[in-house]
Amino acid sequence: MELTMKDAIWQVMIDIAVMGGLLLIGEMLRANLKILQKLLIPPAVIAGFLALFFGPKSPVGMGVLPLSGSFGTYASVLIVLVFAATPLGDKGGSGKGLTRETGGMFFNITGIAVLQYAAGLTVTLLVLQHFYPAMSSAFGLMMATGFYGGHGTAASVGANLENLGIMNMTDLGNTCATIGIVGGILTGMILINWGTRAGHTRYVDDPKELPLSMRTGLIPKNEQASAGKSTINNICLDQLGFHLGLVLLCSFAGYELCELFKKFSKSSFGMSIEIPAFCLSLIVALIMNMILNKTGVQEYVDRPTIQRIQGTCTDFLMISGIGSMNTSVVMSYAIPLVIICALGFFINWIWFFVVGSKCGTKDWFERNMMVWGHATGVAATGVLLQRVVDPDLKSRGIEDSGIADVFNRPIIIGLQIIPPMLMFTMGDLIGGWASCGISWAILIVMWIIAYAAKWWVPGIKVSSSHSDGTAGMRKAEA
Repeated sequence: MELTMKDAIWQVMIDIAVMGGLLLIGEMLRANLKILQKLLIPPAVIAGFLALFFGPKSPVGMGVLPLSGSFGTYASVLIVLVFAATPLGDKGGSGKGLTRETGGMFFNITGIAVLQYAAGLTVTLLVLQHFYPAMSSAFGLMMATGFYGGHGTAASVGANLENLGIMNMTDLGNTCATIGIVGGILTGMILINWGTRAGHTRYVDDPKELPLSMRTGLIPKNEQASAGKSTINNICLDQLGFHLGLVLLCSFAGYELCELFKKFSKSSFGMSIEIPAFCLSLIVALIMNMILNKTGVQEYVDRPTIQRIQGTCTDFLMISGIGSMNTSVVMSYAIPLVIICALGFFINWIWFFVVGSKCGTKDWFERNMMVWGHATGVAATGVLLQRVVDPDLKSRGIEDSGIADVFNRPIIIGLQIIPPMLMFTMGDLIGGWASCGISWAILIVMWIIAYAAKWWVPGIKVSSSHSDGTAGMRKAEA
């Protein structure tokens, strides 16, 4: 048993080392191949496809990489760390809550997520199940889980659904996430090129003006800056170790609470109900951050260092998610996946103009690129696309989306947890329709609140740029 455990630990090290090597190769390819620079494909996505084609699930029989059969499990574990890191180091902001601008961003970025769930379930229940009677209603969750949630959420929610007896959801979720992040960047650049030609961008006239560091990923020496500040004396404890300890503690507590709730629900209700560990780790981290703020310890927590840990986990989980996809499952669901993902891009496009363009009075296009990236991949994709049209980040899209994410987290987590429970307890069809109805109801209520609070003003007209540099500034009709 000791030898088996030793071998398992070494295999974990080998898996991480291989993923690290693939990440370096991905960055090298991005730095040297013009096509990858033009498409802005993240090195983690490149590494994920390398792991897929040369790993244990290679569709072409070239599994030469020494990755374990449990390689795909890392994504569902790493997402726990990503969520645990989300609130840590947050000093609490201005305390003003939702202003008109942040309220507009809240409705914009939350509403598209809810619409993805509602539309995906509706099309699955009304159309796809008519042609594929054996298809579970849970398939309708996969587009939103992959697009808005990303690979980590797809892996975690997919595993949760599979624990409830609904198979292949992890592969389908990761496929949607991959299509979302790659397609989100490509379609985002198409939108940006259109927006600059139409005069809707305020800070750039040509997206080809991208700095070298954004194209290659390598920052020139004269532009390099510190990735964080030292808050712990290295003689006592390493800076990274201290911050990693905070993240791991919250992650461990979230996992333990998940296991305890499963045992409690089994003994109390006769069935094991799982609240995903990543959700509970976020709750633990929110409580810890509040305690840190109240006790003054927060001054020793460096938010940029926490973000570096979060970003690293995100890169590795993307490699795990893409590299572990079962291509035979993907091909058997090829037509439904094309339909559901095409639907995702279509509703994102409609939302971009109908809602996003009317959720603020300034820099509508720049702020909307943050939402576009967030709604098709991960927050990092939104940051990337916003920086293309707003290099100096003057539009506050990133800051306001961060505030919006704090307020929308209960809604998003609820949509990740409740539908699987309803499908398990009420049956696939009834639970699917109940989840669909709940999603539409949430969206309608949000829309009414947004209209009443003037977070969404349908009278706002989109304007083109002018010689005085006032592109993106609009007035509402009287």
